[in-house]
Formats: sequence, C-alpha cells, structure tokens
Amino acid sequence: MVDTPARKGHQVQIFQFRELLGVPLVNGDTVADWEAIERTSHITLPGDYKEFVSAYGPGCINDQIYLFHPRAQRGDHDLRLESLWEQASYSYGELTHSDPHSHRHPIYPEEGGYFAVARSISGNHIFLVPPDGNRKQWQVAVEMGAWFIFEMTFANFLRAALCEELDVPVIQGEPSFEQMGGIGFE
Repeated sequence: MVDTPARKGHQVQIFQFRELLGVPLVNGDTVADWEAIERTSHITLPGDYKEFVSAYGPGCINDQIYLFHPRAQRGDHDLRLESLWEQASYSYGELTHSDPHSHRHPIYPEEGGYFAVARSISGNHIFLVPPDGNRKQWQVAVEMGAWFIFEMTFANFLRAALCEELDVPVIQGEPSFEQMGGIGFE
C-alpha cells in the first residue's frame, strides 16, 4: 500500500457547512462533549473536528459516512466514538495478525495511533492523524484498501470531500446529513 497525498483545501469554519448540510441539529457543547473522552484518551483532539461533531451530532453524511460522537446514546445505531475506537483497533489488529504487511499505521490506543472518527457504509475508516516529529498539525487519513493522507484539517477535508474536490472519491453525491440517535448525559 502507498500513502497518497491529496489536494490541500481552503480554511473552513463550521458555519460554512450550513450551506451544504443545513443548520446544525445539536446545540454543541464542546467542553461537555469532549472533556471525559479526552481525559481518558490523554489527547486533545483538534478544535475544528470537535466543533463540527458537537454541532451536528452523531449521524450519516450523504448516506455513506457514519459520524460518531463521544456522548451518542447507546442503542440501535451505536455511533458512540469510543465504540468506533474499539472496533477500529480490533479490526486493524486482526488484519495485522493475519497479514503483517497489510497494515503499517498504528491505530489508537497504540502509541502515536490514528484516531478513527468516521466509518463508511462499506467499512472504510476516516482517521485523525496526531502531530508527531514529522507532522506539526493534525491531518486526516482515509483507508480505502490503500491509505490516503490529507494534509489538511478535518473541516477542510470534509468540505472538500462534500464538494467532490479531493483526488479520492470519499463522499459522492448531493451533500446531506441525517442525525441518528441523540446525545446522552452519562
């Protein structure tokens, strides 16, 4: 597998998603939403990602990409972020054991691991890649049989994907967002 750089996007603010996805459905509280998960994971996730997820909540983008939330109610949809982290860690761990050459990127909770933030209906994942000695800022990675690294913020990546401006067809069709489930207060 080869890492493929993708086109760089433009700076995007959350309010600009209204024209594509409609008015956010959740009164996002980035402090309450993220405090517990960041404390247990010992990482501070990027602000643009947290703002988007807190504003729109758990749901499905374009009937193709499931977006997970740290306080999503448990139940039918199970779009709770910690569940996705467990699923991705298990899946990529199993893949590594069965074919050690097929996976070379660490997945959280591994040291320096990529944080799964969304999953496609076909099982591909979108990750946030933490800064390290080589990367000064968070980046986005998509695994679609091959790994694609996008040198842009989550918000810039999502906007470019929704506008079909990426070199990789991550999201296709008319932009839409369907909220699935609600936010819990456990």
